[in-house]
Amino acid sequence: MTHNGKPGVSLEIQKGRISIFSQTIAILKAIPRLLIFMAMATGNAFAGVAQDGPGIGEVPPALTLPKTIQGPSAGELTWDKLKGNVVVLEFWATWCGPCVKAIPHMNDLVAQFTNRPVVFISVTSENEDVVRLFLKKNPISACIGLDDYEVLNGAFHVTGIPHAFIIDAHGRIAAIAHPASIKPENLEEVLAGKKCSLPPPAVETNDRSAAETVSNEVPALFEISIREHKTSKIMTGPYCIWSPQSDHCGFSGKIADIQSALQCVFGRTPSRMEVNCSLPEGYYDFELRAPLGHSNELQQQFIAALRTTFDLEVKLVTRTEDVYILTQIATNAPGLSPVVTHGGGGTTSGGFRSDGCDLNSVAQSLEGPLAHPVFDETGLSGFFAVNMKWKLSASEQLMATTDRKVWRAIDANPHGDWISSLPPELREGEALEHDLRLKEEIAKPDNQQFLPDPKNVIAAARERLGLQLTFVQRPVDILEVNAGSVPPPLP
Repeated sequence: MTHNGKPGVSLEIQKGRISIFSQTIAILKAIPRLLIFMAMATGNAFAGVAQDGPGIGEVPPALTLPKTIQGPSAGELTWDKLKGNVVVLEFWATWCGPCVKAIPHMNDLVAQFTNRPVVFISVTSENEDVVRLFLKKNPISACIGLDDYEVLNGAFHVTGIPHAFIIDAHGRIAAIAHPASIKPENLEEVLAGKKCSLPPPAVETNDRSAAETVSNEVPALFEISIREHKTSKIMTGPYCIWSPQSDHCGFSGKIADIQSALQCVFGRTPSRMEVNCSLPEGYYDFELRAPLGHSNELQQQFIAALRTTFDLEVKLVTRTEDVYILTQIATNAPGLSPVVTHGGGGTTSGGFRSDGCDLNSVAQSLEGPLAHPVFDETGLSGFFAVNMKWKLSASEQLMATTDRKVWRAIDANPHGDWISSLPPELREGEALEHDLRLKEEIAKPDNQQFLPDPKNVIAAARERLGLQLTFVQRPVDILEVNAGSVPPPLP
């Protein structure tokens, strides 16, 4: 199961961990569609159902879909209108590996039950543009519903995907399972009014009372360590994972690059950094720790360590820059609602979301897509659930539709004629046009590649969040990184 991503600079905070993915072509090539939302890894096992979610034998929550992009209109997909049919309701996403793997199996089921009273509905909460682009290359035979603000996900207490419910002809839940586990005989059983033989799912709880291993090791009072981390050429797992100390006086970075270290330790988004040199390549393990109340000294010591280890000069400068000011213009926006506590969140293709964050975090999340600093002047306090999506730019669509084989060809020959090394089907006709546009895009500086259209982001902030973004000039603290001056070797 995959728990509810995008290549590029993004930051994910969940249960004290920060995962930062730097926007580099190496990352895009290695993992064209990164999962960074709500979890640090993916798997294939169906984890179960939430303790307070609807169970087998119960009447399911209302089927409230605001829009469909394939099959009957949303108004035709209600439990009343579907009564007498067996319904397979699947929750999925394009970035979810197990979901994508299950598509052929689900398509086979749709084909086998054509002209039978069985309705298949696949529901995703992703950006509509992303879904439509995905379907061009990965056809799905089921009805496709868009759960834009995750109302249906919330009603069914979906905590991980893929996740499927079988609803019987009388409108009750007959089974809950991983979609790949559903076999034709299971649907035949439900059609015949029999008990479904799929095993009941395990019930997930929030109980953390299980015994935990407690380390007797006393943490260092002050520590700065940087160790090289050897990785394979093609990375397949999570990386640039940062764990801040709860007292804000320390950080632990695993399989992390220098860019992510600068962002995390100094609390800077790329729009508040100016890197005037080539950063060291590769990945490192970082340990940073200072006594309570000495976090500023930790940053100064880290600057010294970067100077000694990598010959980098890091300093904070203040300059007048073009920035956006964030203000509130509506109080009933559908994508911004008050919540009691902080929650997890992250970026997806063409958007970002959070289960609970402050408005300063929303401003920081907008800095990536707008490529400028954003200052929160809404005056709003507390935590908010955020659901932000915008229309994809041509550059974002280009990234979303690039075949994995193309990224591998670029990785093998980044500065040469990688197009000629592609299979014939990827260097002819429309595919060749795509390759040429991609070649122009990756020739740009890293921080200018695959950017959204600011107009789309600004419009989405108004419509979905009730927030206005105004372009002005303001003094901004910029983290400036330069190559140091290495002294000549001794004679």
